[in-house]
Amino acid sequence: MNIQGQMDNVRRVWEGTEWSDVWIDSGLTVEHFADVGLRHDSPDTEVWRLCQAEGLLLVTANRNQRGPDSLEAVIRAENTEDCLPVVTIGDQQALLVDTEYVYRVAVRILEIAWDIEKLRGVGRLYAP
Repeated sequence: MNIQGQMDNVRRVWEGTEWSDVWIDSGLTVEHFADVGLRHDSPDTEVWRLCQAEGLLLVTANRNQRGPDSLEAVIRAENTEDCLPVVTIGDQQALLVDTEYVYRVAVRILEIAWDIEKLRGVGRLYAP
């Protein structure tokens, strides 16, 4: 993910008093690029394909890169009805400073994770 520090803030919500039981029961984890063998500068195609192969929900900032190797291009070219969606955070800076926004993102990602089988093939979802 290109928002590693920001996702640490989201994870703190999940591990906090209000959501900790749900977080623990869900069995979900937060993985960073290095945890799954990716470099920080890995191409979007490699990131997306690894997430699909390993069943990982990719959470990323709003990446507007254009070109044949952009995340959007990969989703459009390779997405099928069985593919996991990509979760795009609309305001990555707010994840650093706005606790209410962090909370809303945390809840939205949990909702997506709970309904993941119904959301396969949609391509991209936004949080919040």
